[in-house]
This record gives sequence, C-alpha cells and structure tokens, in this order.
Amino acid sequence: MRADPLTPRANEPEQAAGPARRPRPGRLILLGAAAILLPLAALSGAAALQARAVHSHLTAAHQDVARLAAAFAGGATPSEHDLASLREHTGAARRATSAPWWTALGELPLAGRSFRTAHGLSVAADEAATQVLPDAVRLREVADPARIMRQDGGVELDRLTAADPVLARIQTGLDRIGHNLAALPDATGIGRLDAARARLTAQVEHLAESAGSARTAVRLLPPLLGGSGPRSYFFAFQTNAEARGTGGLVGVFGILTADHGRITVHDLSSNDTLTSAPEPVADFGPDYESRYAADDSTRLMANSNLSAHFPYAAQIWTGLWRQKTGQQLDGAIATDPVGLARVLAATGPVRLPNGEQLTAADTVALTESTAYARYTDKSARKDFLIQVAHAVTDALLHGRHDPVALLRALHQLAGDGRLRMWSTDPQTQEALEDTELAGSVPQQTGPYAALVVNNSAGNKLDYYLDRSLRYELAPCVAGKRESVIRVRLVNNAPASGLPEYVRLRSDDPTHPHTPGSTRIWVSLYAAVGAQFRSAELDGRPLPMSVGAERGHPVLASEVELEPGQARELDIHLREPASARTPVVPEQPLVRPQTTQVIAAPCQEAP
Repeated sequence: MRADPLTPRANEPEQAAGPARRPRPGRLILLGAAAILLPLAALSGAAALQARAVHSHLTAAHQDVARLAAAFAGGATPSEHDLASLREHTGAARRATSAPWWTALGELPLAGRSFRTAHGLSVAADEAATQVLPDAVRLREVADPARIMRQDGGVELDRLTAADPVLARIQTGLDRIGHNLAALPDATGIGRLDAARARLTAQVEHLAESAGSARTAVRLLPPLLGGSGPRSYFFAFQTNAEARGTGGLVGVFGILTADHGRITVHDLSSNDTLTSAPEPVADFGPDYESRYAADDSTRLMANSNLSAHFPYAAQIWTGLWRQKTGQQLDGAIATDPVGLARVLAATGPVRLPNGEQLTAADTVALTESTAYARYTDKSARKDFLIQVAHAVTDALLHGRHDPVALLRALHQLAGDGRLRMWSTDPQTQEALEDTELAGSVPQQTGPYAALVVNNSAGNKLDYYLDRSLRYELAPCVAGKRESVIRVRLVNNAPASGLPEYVRLRSDDPTHPHTPGSTRIWVSLYAAVGAQFRSAELDGRPLPMSVGAERGHPVLASEVELEPGQARELDIHLREPASARTPVVPEQPLVRPQTTQVIAAPCQEAP
C-alpha cells in the first residue's frame, strides 16, 4: 500500500508501484517553492527584457531555495541571510509582473493569457517565500525531532500540540496558493508555461495534503500516547514467513503502555500463551462469517488476522487478551521483522542475551529463516524471538539514536504497511481511518485490486514467495469497463536443505508432498460493484469462490506451489465506470510485490 504515511496511497496508471517516501513538511514546502521559481523563462518571447529580469531574479531565488532545502534536510535551522535573499528575489519578480503595462497586456485576448499566468506564478512564488516558508521555519523549531523524542523513549506531547496551529497556517496558505494557481489560464499557447502551471498546481495540492496529514498526526499522537492518562495496547509482532491477511502469523506479542508520552513495553510472550477463546470474541457480520468462520478466526490467535482489514484483527487480539486477563485494552499495534530491521537501521545494532549482535541487515533472515534451522526445540526458538523483540523495543525506547533517522524509519513503516494501529476510542479511530496506520480495507468506489495470500500449509515458506500483479483496465463503455488482474506467484523455496518445521504440510499430513511445496489461499479484493466473469490458472479455467468484505467482492481459490514453480492467475471482471485513480494496496510480506497498473481513460464517469 503506498502514499503519504498518514494518507491512503493509490497506484498511478501506467507506472509500476514502489514505496513512496515523503520528507518532512518543512522540506516539502521548500521543494515545492523551488519548482515555482523557474518556469518563467517561457516568456522570453513576450516582453523579453522584463522577462529576462524576472528570470534572473527567480534563478537567484532558486539557488536560495536549494541552500534552504539542504539546511532542512540536514536538520539545521535555515540561514536568515538565505531567507532574506529569497524574499528579495521573489518580491522583485512579483513587482516586475505587476507593472501596469504587464497588467494591461494581460487584458489582451489570447496573448494576454500568458501574461496573467506568468504573473500568477510569480505571485505564488512570492507568497510561498513570504507567507508559508516562515511558518515552515517556525515548524522546524517547534517540532524539532531532537526535542520531541526524549532519551527515555518518551515523546514531548506539548511540542506536538504547539505544532498544530503552525501547520494550520501552512495548510491554509498552501490551499490559498493552490486555489489561485488553479484559476490561472491553462492554455496560454506557451507549452512550457502551461506545463509549469499544471505541475505547480498539483505540487501545491500535494504539499497542502501533506500539511493536513501532519496536522492529523500531531492531533492524534497526544491522546494515543496517554496525554490525558495511561493507554495500553496489544503489541503484535507478525511473522510474515507464514502469511496472513494483515502480514503474518502473530509469533510474539506484548503490551505497550503510554502515559503522558512515556512509553514502555512489557509482558512479551509467545503466541502459544494466548491460543484460543471458548466463544467468539468479536462479531463482524455475515460476510465475515461466510469467509472465515470455518477457521474459527474470532476464537483462534493463529487465524485471527486472515482478513486484510487490520481493525478486525486488532479487535480479535484485544478480545482474546480480555478473555484471558480481564483487562480492557485501548487498542492494538502491529509490526513485523522488516519493520524491526528498519528501526535498527536508525538505532544501530543491538546485543542479544546470547552475545550475538543483531543488525538491520540480518534481522529478517535471522528471525524468519535462520532461527528455524538453529533452534529445533520449539520453546527455545520462541524464547529467542522474544529476546529479539525485547532487544529492538528497548533500543527504540531507551537507546541513544538519531531522532530524525528514527522518525523517518517510522514514517516509512507506516507507508509500507508495516506499522498499524487501532483504537477503541471511536473519535480517535475515525481519525486513524484517514491514515495508513489504520490498515483498513476502504469502503469506497473506484478501481481497486488487492492481492491477499494466506498460508494454508502451516509452514514458513512464504519467506520465499514472490508476487506480481498487473491491473489492466479497458475504456469505459455504457457505464461499465472490463478489467483483468494478472497475478504471478513464484515459490523460490529450495527443494532440499530446509528444516522439517519450515517445510511441513499440516494441511495434508497423511499424503506425501515434494519438500519445499506449499499451498496458499489466494484472495483478490475487487472494486466495489465489480462482477466476476472468469478466471484461469496457468491458462486453464479456475473456479473461484465469490465472497464479500466491506462492500468489496472477494474472489478466492487455493493454489498449490511446488518448489521453484511459477503460477499465473488471470481474473476477468466487469467493473462500474469510474475516472478515479486505481488503488492497489500491497500486503506486507517478506518480499515486496511488483505492481503495474495500465488504465485506459474513462471519459464518461465522474
């Protein structure tokens, strides 16, 4: 799944999906300002002398912006000299394009459009420099990560609260600039100028959305982190070597407590200490029951997160904990070994109780592969994984590390679906639903294709699973459009050398299977309103069950994979016509999914 880490992310047509990484709001604003400063060279043929002067000022301003951006990126406060120089040059460009004769030329039919657009771009640059950028500098001072992140693992909640009004002004300023840019003539006859206007409008809208997302974060974190009293969360460490809908089987869990920004993790345990409940601990309605009741999903920890909708899993986890201890938790959080590795990339290596050094480079392989070969005793292996979880969380909360690097790592985790959160508080959860932390299956219309795999064999071979998805959307005709989702699954497990526990076939233990073979339950969450037409597996017709989840039709089938085998699944659909950007979330497994979206224009839908 990809986008700003605090907003849902969509795949752009004609492009392969990849992880989206966004810098902090201050730096984003500078980058946007940089793009605003140079496009006026297109005016060299109209009012050439003045246009050259404008271009000269904006070129100098662009150099100032580059220095300011470098300061922000390095965690330093920008130079007042560079700020003053930037204001001087953008102001000069604005004054030049505000001259009476320039304004008069702007009233001319046709030719005047380029003068009005050039003036509007200069105004946008100057407003960004004089109104938005000062607040970005102020935000850098108020929300300095080194001051927000305490060495005891806590968070200075007062600083987050103080950042909210600053972000509000930034968002308001960007919204105003974006509105004015959108109102400029969009067909001036000067291609470079038109392209600059369109590009800048989109960039400013993006920056405004980022500022809005940052506001959501600074409003959410104080209540989530115990600003008004202690909050306790189920903290799940998923093992995506055995795939589940939200990522992987819960191997280790603990309780995370936050009290006025101070965070502790305690009661770390293996999953066999919280196995099952005598009765279901949650009820999500008939659609859920139809898909998951046979697996006792609302009773068994091992099958608690078969659905891709993280709030379902979170409610089951907290329900199982309540059934065992009587404690009502305030929510749930989840991560995985890939997430732990990225935390270690920011904090540095940690030392385990056995003296072994755990690094970012070896965390995933050690916890999802090597540990199964090293520890043939199940209890010893589980104890080792608990030690890993304890060491990484201790480094996160109490180690001496670069707070900027750590925040960037957490930022990336949220964007990649490797950090999830759910709250029992309805108001807080509603706010979370607008962010990627929620891990929700969205209840919205438009093109949508989410590939979800669950391990049916009870083994750990999803460590070796590669996935690719190609989403092809035909033109819209009579309110409909045909689509094909092409899925490729490759089992890269070796045919020999794997421990028995890694390659076991608990789904069919009485029959012989090729070592390294596996079986996965493949589900495709399709667009709301889509109709299933047909499916083929390796070119042969494949019957698929048709269920539903949160308004989405869900097509499912079991697929057997031999070691080294690649299988190709094509699913044909008829979808409602929609001009919305296709959304293709990615299930967070060990290996990233390769995604491609090819969408013909849809002219007849809103």
